[in-house]
Parts: sequence; structure tokens; C-alpha cells
Amino acid sequence: MGFVERIGYGKDYEYDAPVKLLDKHLHAMAQSHDEQLVVVSQVLVADINIGYEDIVNTQVHAFNGKPVKNLKSLANMVENSVDEFLRFDLEYDQIVVLQTEKAKAATLDILTTHCIPSAMSQDLKK
Repeated sequence: MGFVERIGYGKDYEYDAPVKLLDKHLHAMAQSHDEQLVVVSQVLVADINIGYEDIVNTQVHAFNGKPVKNLKSLANMVENSVDEFLRFDLEYDQIVVLQTEKAKAATLDILTTHCIPSAMSQDLKK
């Protein structure tokens, strides 16, 4: 099962996945064994996310100026951030900036509103 299939496009991912993701899946070479494409599949509705709702299937390139190697490294960088803002540099020259304290405070409400049991899976926790 390939990366693109795992992120939610199923067995017909060749037809259903965005072209840019499919191209990376088929032609890009990982620089290390633990490198992964990290993708914002959708932005959940919440006051903190106003203005970012249209971001879908977009790769995350960097967080607070540091390259994103894989989902676990991004989760750790966000969780341990002491900066005033969380800045996500995405493909298509998109940038998402959230106030750290407000974003972390909104997490529980967002999870509850969207019936999500946990902010991250066990394998992403330290």
C-alpha cells in the first residue's frame, strides 16, 4: 500500500488523489528512511482556523522555519513550541500562522466539536 493510498484515497488513488501528490508519490525520492510527505488534508472548522478553510491536500514544507521531515517530527515541534506563533509553510506559497496559546487552548474544543478522540495517535507521542 502506497503513501497516497494510506492518506485516504483508497485503492483507486491513481484516479482520486491530487495530481501533485500523486506525482510526488510516484517520482520523488526520500532523502532518508524516515522521510514522509506531510499533508494538510483538510482544515477543521473552528474560530482559530478562520481564513484557512480552503486549504486541502497541501504539503507542509516547514514549521517555524524548520523543514518538516515527517509527521512525528512536526507533531513534536508543534507540541514543544515556545514561540508566540505557529507558522506552517505550505506548498503553493501558502502560509498558516496561528497564535500558539490560542491554538493549543482551542484544541480540546475542536476535537470535541468534530468527535475526534485524541489530538494524535500514540505512535506520534514521544
